Amino acid sequence: MNLVRLLNASGEKPLRRLMRYAAVSALGTTVILAVVTYAAKIIHDAKEAFVDLRLAMIFVASTLIYATAESTMIARLAADLEQAVNRIRMALIHRLRHADLWKLEHFGRSRLFESITQNSKAISANSQYIAQAVRSVILILMILVYIATISMVAFLLLSGMITAASLFYYRLGKTLEQTCSAKGDHEARLFDYVSDLFDGFKEQRLCSVRSQAIGQGFAAQSLETAKACSSVHQHTWQQFVFGETTFNVMLGVVLFIVPLYAPTVSSNLVKISAGILFLGSPIFGLMQSLAVLRATEAAAGRMLVLEEELAALEEKGSAGPLEPLSANFSDIRMQGLEFTFPAPPGEPPFTIGPMDVCIRRGETVFISGGNGAGKSTFIKLLTGLYQPGRGKLSMDGLPITPARLAGFRGLIAPVFSDFHLFSRLYGLTDDDLAEADRLMAWMEMADVSDIRDQTFTRTDLSTGQRKRLALVAALLENKPILILDEWAADQDARFRKKFYREILPALSEKGLTIIAVTHDDRYYDAADRRFHLDEGKLTEVAHHRKKKGSKETGNSVIEPGRNDETF
Repeated sequence: MNLVRLLNASGEKPLRRLMRYAAVSALGTTVILAVVTYAAKIIHDAKEAFVDLRLAMIFVASTLIYATAESTMIARLAADLEQAVNRIRMALIHRLRHADLWKLEHFGRSRLFESITQNSKAISANSQYIAQAVRSVILILMILVYIATISMVAFLLLSGMITAASLFYYRLGKTLEQTCSAKGDHEARLFDYVSDLFDGFKEQRLCSVRSQAIGQGFAAQSLETAKACSSVHQHTWQQFVFGETTFNVMLGVVLFIVPLYAPTVSSNLVKISAGILFLGSPIFGLMQSLAVLRATEAAAGRMLVLEEELAALEEKGSAGPLEPLSANFSDIRMQGLEFTFPAPPGEPPFTIGPMDVCIRRGETVFISGGNGAGKSTFIKLLTGLYQPGRGKLSMDGLPITPARLAGFRGLIAPVFSDFHLFSRLYGLTDDDLAEADRLMAWMEMADVSDIRDQTFTRTDLSTGQRKRLALVAALLENKPILILDEWAADQDARFRKKFYREILPALSEKGLTIIAVTHDDRYYDAADRRFHLDEGKLTEVAHHRKKKGSKETGNSVIEPGRNDETF
């Protein structure tokens, strides 16, 4: 069972502890049954209104033992399960943190969110049912043993009935499981219609035919979903009714069949009937537990499988010893670097490269190119987020091996085109935030947002403003390499000019190495060098950087003495 694997992953054998507490709890209940039936017999035979104090004390002690064992069992199992869930949740996060970006991009996020949130929640919420199931099984066995001491015929008949009923109940459960799976599929398809309606709201409003088709499709799928839900309810109640019917039949067997084959048992029918009545609680508890544990078992299975799958996504060498690199580097080189995107059969793959590039420390380098030319892939290769199929990436002649990869990335502060703005500035200290107020004012964001307790006070802003906050966060990291992917694309004309004519030159004067992807041809002269990508082929374009203090014109200003290199 997946839940057993999950619990035993710690090596502490929590199931053994669960079995011990469950056995003590079941024993306490069985002793209560024996004491109650024995005391009732004494009261009946002696015609007395009170049983001796010894039996009363045994009853009280058994009740305390049951209550203590039951409470401790639930508490310990809940703690063990939470630790198990936390352990695998942390393992998933660890795998995710060290995953290869290319593999992760093609893995999909929905299953990750489901396992880290929904599946772990399902296991945590239903932990008590595992204890209830184990305790119910042990209690059923103990009560059957108690009945065996009274009548072997009753024991054999009841054992046979419970075994046969369990097999049939299991078959009903498999049918219910299939029905629940079909219901989930119908609900997923229904969600697709809702998603299409919201995501394509403008399009469906502009096309009445499409709008009507979506409505009809939703109506049909909603009806199928309703039928699937109805089938689930029907099968669930079939199980419940079957359980109650089995329980009633057991009483009938004891009352009407057992006396025919064991006439001497008539005097003990009250004890056997009481035993069967005590069986009702664990039988119904077991049925309830199994119904819930099916979903919990499946959730545990999905988490365990996901951990194995994420292990295959791990980036080579990311979990091994790391080798730091100096921030005082001289150059970064791509030598014959090439990356190929897989293509469907019969279609040519898209390849970027081979690329031979040398970026010197302190340079401002622009990357230009049309949509789909490979600019974002170039950035991912340069930052080591994509592993090349051929060639190598190096710094000062040292190849960026898996051991050096984390150290190399640690020198880079990026703002990607599909950036994520962290509301909290993770990893930054109060000393790192010393320049925060100045940077916020420089980016003209001081009146819009603020940084308090290492957190941006407001992030629900326009894309251009969010990019400014992301640049503030990147600069606060105080790293020597700054990567900007289409950063200025969402800025207004005035701030765009400020970015190219004031911000970039100031950052360059501080010694930052800046690699920026841009389409702003009017400001190409703000760079020391520019490379152009066209269908995956990278070439350096000869141009001249604008002199500091030169007037803004529509053309570049030639800077004397500038030599351009082509790689």
